[in-house]
Amino acid sequence: MLNTPHRLTVEVLTIGSTLFLAGCTSHTTGNGLPKDYGQDWLGQMSSQLAGNHARGGGQLLVDDENTKQARAEITLQTELVGPYDVLAVCRSTKTVHLAIQDITTKHDKYGDSFDTNSLVGEANIHCGATARIPIDVPKGCDGIMLDATTNDTSERALFDAFIVARGSDQ
Repeated sequence: MLNTPHRLTVEVLTIGSTLFLAGCTSHTTGNGLPKDYGQDWLGQMSSQLAGNHARGGGQLLVDDENTKQARAEITLQTELVGPYDVLAVCRSTKTVHLAIQDITTKHDKYGDSFDTNSLVGEANIHCGATARIPIDVPKGCDGIMLDATTNDTSERALFDAFIVARGSDQ
């Protein structure tokens, strides 16, 4: 049997360790990542690559419909017509596939919904490098949708994309 001072020390260490671990994990999401995971990286990408047309990105997450891949869909309601480049980057995985479609807005009794029309560009983005994807946005659309996917289901993958003038040096 342990003597009383030693048992008290063990109990204090056990309770202290539990509180310390609880304090460390209270700032994380359900997948163990910090609540603001990637915000610094997304901010840095924005300062380096931002164009004057539109941007979108974020964390690729697994959903209940397809647990074999992670996805992020970004709808950019912006008036784009003609040739542009999409500068795309990713991190925390090997490759992200980015598909870009033009969209139209439809209003019904439930509100606005977006219908995808045609694929205007796509590429595999190798993380750590910037991909330049040329797109030609047709007249009459209400914007574009960025659909990023990866087979990495760790939910650590991030992507960011910027629409710039075709051939710009950004």
